[in-house]
Amino acid sequence: MALFFRPAEPGDRPAILSLFRTAFKVDPDPGDWRWKYDENPRRAVSVVAVDEGRVIGFFGAMGTRYRGAAGDLPGTSAVDVMTDPGARALGKTALFKELGDAFRRINAATGIPFDFGFPHERARKIEERLLGCVTIEPCGEWGLPFETPPLLGRLRRGLLRLREDSRFGAAHEFLAEKLHARAGWRTDRSAAVLAWRFSRPGVSYRVFQLLDLRGRSRGFAVTTVRDGRTLLVDLQVADEASPDLADLVGGVHETLRRTHAGRLVARSPRGGLLAARLREELGFASEPSDTVLLVRAFDPDFDLMAAGRTFDYRFSDHDVF
Repeated sequence: MALFFRPAEPGDRPAILSLFRTAFKVDPDPGDWRWKYDENPRRAVSVVAVDEGRVIGFFGAMGTRYRGAAGDLPGTSAVDVMTDPGARALGKTALFKELGDAFRRINAATGIPFDFGFPHERARKIEERLLGCVTIEPCGEWGLPFETPPLLGRLRRGLLRLREDSRFGAAHEFLAEKLHARAGWRTDRSAAVLAWRFSRPGVSYRVFQLLDLRGRSRGFAVTTVRDGRTLLVDLQVADEASPDLADLVGGVHETLRRTHAGRLVARSPRGGLLAARLREELGFASEPSDTVLLVRAFDPDFDLMAAGRTFDYRFSDHDVF
């Protein structure tokens, strides 16, 4: 039987996990895979390469929707990409490219205009050369030591309150509407998607919501600790030009600095308003990043570069966080 490519099916999971173990030399977490591929409320199509009845390649899809003033479109990031190390010995030298092309073709048929990812340098070069991916920029990262208070930001007494609460319910609807209507593109920030995103097994997240007098969310921040840094896995405010940003970041920083060491770190586009205010007003400094934002066109008529340059990413858009 010749090599062929098809959408992954539930019955493929044991073979895919076995391939993961072979390709990466570590045991996969079945619970994490259920969370990523089965429980995500937004779906896209993962693809397998099959040779002689055996799965020898996998190109994972972490589905989302692209939201912004220009529209509401299906989307995906590419995750868990792997091929059997023995495939080259079998003469399957073009396996990675063919698998990536099949992933693009199958997901393009569902209406997805482009995909994105955050590869390290070696993977970036391979994906640009073999898959036609385009680098938008090295990821912007900004850090603030906990021993240094923010330069601005005091919760406006009586007007707003900062609440630690992981539930994204009715209070979040006002904020989601504002985020999804903003210029540019971003991944889905609906309540259902956020509730799923921050329920990842084995990962501890803290969720802070900034509420107004009517109980509506004006912004939220989600943190987790990784390698001695406290990451702002997600940071969103209804109006990035408003004092709400300083209130939210200042409140989170003040809460965590009592018990956390190291620094608070955010990720966002380098040329965006959020990055500018973090640096210029709130005392954050540029941090080194080992990843880039990479995009690839599925629809040849879609303006990929415009989408990439306005893609408002955060740590949470990268599946490893």
